[in-house]
Amino acid sequence: MALPSSIDTAFVRQYSSMLYILAQQQKSKLQMCVRQEGCQGESKSFNRLGEAIVEEMTTRHGDTPNNEQPHTRRWVTPSNYHTNSYVDSEDKIAMLIEPTNEYMQNQGRALGRQTDDIIIAAALGTAAAGVTPTTSSVTFKDESVHINGDGTVTSLGTAATPETEVAITLAKIATMQQIMDDEDVDEEIPRYWVITPKDVRDMLQIVALTSSDYISLKPLETGKIANFLNFNFIKSTRLTKNSTDSTCYRTFAWAKDGLIYASAKGVESHIDQLPTKSYTTQVYSKMNGGAVRMDGAKVHECLNKIA
Repeated sequence: MALPSSIDTAFVRQYSSMLYILAQQQKSKLQMCVRQEGCQGESKSFNRLGEAIVEEMTTRHGDTPNNEQPHTRRWVTPSNYHTNSYVDSEDKIAMLIEPTNEYMQNQGRALGRQTDDIIIAAALGTAAAGVTPTTSSVTFKDESVHINGDGTVTSLGTAATPETEVAITLAKIATMQQIMDDEDVDEEIPRYWVITPKDVRDMLQIVALTSSDYISLKPLETGKIANFLNFNFIKSTRLTKNSTDSTCYRTFAWAKDGLIYASAKGVESHIDQLPTKSYTTQVYSKMNGGAVRMDGAKVHECLNKIA
């Protein structure tokens, strides 16, 4: 039987009823690993309290000492971020689906990655300090020691350099633990270390990180290093390279309250029809957020070889 010549062309081509989102990081990996605060104003200060001084009592009924405790502050100045997409009615008809939900999810994932970028920049960047956000600032190298590319440790005031760079090693991990301990970072505060996928591959070659004699997990089966020497390792592709020759990734370790992420609002999405644009559907998402390095003694960089 011959087919009629008047078949509706809308059914000649079959379109999928699903949108498949391509490979991408689906949420912020770092936000839950730092101290989170609200910020309703343009900027917000966070006060810091240094060590208290204790004196020995040498006489009976002596004067009460007045030991001033050092007060300093850090500032967060959040910024607003947004993204928008238009979905024409004709596009909907062509795809025979309602795509706005997938668009909204995709935008949320993009803003989650932006959150990680904000935290990474704050960890490695200059922190606002002083009476106002612009009064004074503290660079990363001036309040923290770091691990160079060859595994040696910098002195305070010196930035990490590649030297003869090597991959992440057991010695580097042990050195980072010692740096934290030497700074008197309380072991009860969760410690994290953000590393690259290559670092994970290199760590899987280290016997001490894969043997059940050292750890209870099975990294060779799971393909990841979850925790070692009190560090919770986070794999990320958002890390930057060193500025001198781009031979190393700038990984860094921190204690949870050493970094602050402040926000007036989390990710907020809206789906609207716009009469002024032929009732096109608008998918709009936004967020507010900023971060600051709160304590250099709790944040330390380690350069690891890229190639």
